Amino acid sequence: MERDSVIGLVLLLLPLILFGPLGIDIYLPAIPAMASQFAASAQDIQVSLSLFILALGLGQPCFGPLADNYGRRPVALTATLLFLFGALLAVQAQSLTTLLLGRLIQGVGACGASVVVFAVVRDRLNGNDCVRAYCYLNGTLCLAPALAPLLGAGLTLHLGWRANFLFLALFALLTLLLCLRRLQESRPSHTLRQPLLCTRSYRQLWQHGAFRTYGIACLSAMGTMLTYVTLAPLVLMEQMGLNERDFALVFAGNAVLIMATSFTVPRLSRRLDRHRLAALGTAVQLAGGAAMLFGTQAGHGVAGFMLPMALCSAGFALTLGAASASAMAPFADKAGKAAALLGCVQMTGAAGASFTAARLPLPAGESCGLMIVLLSGAALLLLQRLPQKYQCPA
Repeated sequence: MERDSVIGLVLLLLPLILFGPLGIDIYLPAIPAMASQFAASAQDIQVSLSLFILALGLGQPCFGPLADNYGRRPVALTATLLFLFGALLAVQAQSLTTLLLGRLIQGVGACGASVVVFAVVRDRLNGNDCVRAYCYLNGTLCLAPALAPLLGAGLTLHLGWRANFLFLALFALLTLLLCLRRLQESRPSHTLRQPLLCTRSYRQLWQHGAFRTYGIACLSAMGTMLTYVTLAPLVLMEQMGLNERDFALVFAGNAVLIMATSFTVPRLSRRLDRHRLAALGTAVQLAGGAAMLFGTQAGHGVAGFMLPMALCSAGFALTLGAASASAMAPFADKAGKAAALLGCVQMTGAAGASFTAARLPLPAGESCGLMIVLLSGAALLLLQRLPQKYQCPA
């Protein structure tokens, strides 16, 4: 496919996949105000984030068969409506229970939208075009963690915390209009119908050597970033004393690095195959995690945490596009279900890794580095042991 066509597809799908990172990042600066509103602790409000991520991961095995059986377009429209409804429910919430319900519904909507994006890319593209599309999506996705906290802080300061969810509702409405106008059905005619609640096909997917190995590589990349997002406020603000503005700038700078790296991967893909790209990215993550352990233990301050994280972020960008494309490649006849299982593995595994890292009996920076080392080391070992016949599936 021509470069302009790939970019056009990415621009069409981008609003759908932005539901996830926007839903996670935009209201982080509003958590203290929300805690005050509901007479709750910040930890109670953070449950809404956990619910969102849980729904984003665990709901995918349900949306995969729906996308294969009924088409990508109907699932995209339904998911967008769910995200819109959940955001409006959060805007009107007068109790913590209502807020949590709204966030749960938003997470389900973001989940369905994510499944559609991966399935449509697999429907429309092959080989290096797939890698390019995933890399462009991952790169532009970094606009959310770069800009969303700044936007959320401004909305909260001037309009109150509910304005964050009103923004998400308006974003979902515009996305719905875009999908109604531009998103065409892409499900191949040979797509196999999938039982909605049958686990057999998911077991078959997981037993495939390429899917399992590249899926774990995706998990290591996503786990690295979610662990960082979870622990960075503790490391940079509580332990190192950065204020909200400086924290947002550091956070944004790291996101810009991921974006820049993601946009260089399509050029690298002309020289390295997908397997080598994934292995290189995982090795870079591992090096960054080890450097973070050393830097935080040695007391090197912000630089001792963020410079290693820059390595991890570059590794994330190198790994995720190549590993996602390789995991999805063998499953043109059930791309929806493959996308669902891949997303479920990524998000639930990453959520579990970040949850575990936050509860390790270590300083937050050391916990972050150790978790990155464990995730990346396991993924790199599996990639190195993957038989040649499973590498870079067509």
